[in-house]
Amino acid sequence: MPDYSGKDNYGKPRQNFLDALEDLSDEDLSEKTEELIWLSAFANNNPRSDYHWQADACYDEWQRREKPEQYQKVFDEVKAGL
Repeated sequence: MPDYSGKDNYGKPRQNFLDALEDLSDEDLSEKTEELIWLSAFANNNPRSDYHWQADACYDEWQRREKPEQYQKVFDEVKAGL
């Protein structure tokens, strides 16, 4: 699993974001995952964008829930729409 220690680009602990992901329902996590995959792709010219690690964190949350196929489903949907 990636190292999520430290703070985001706004000075907030990254752990706050991870905790928020854990509290989401599967439906809400799907929506958040879709949003962050798209934003990460949009920010591909900025390697320090928070969107990259946040999209990774969504993947890790799906893994934690033992539903990696959900991440792949959302990823494929976003990819098809780009």
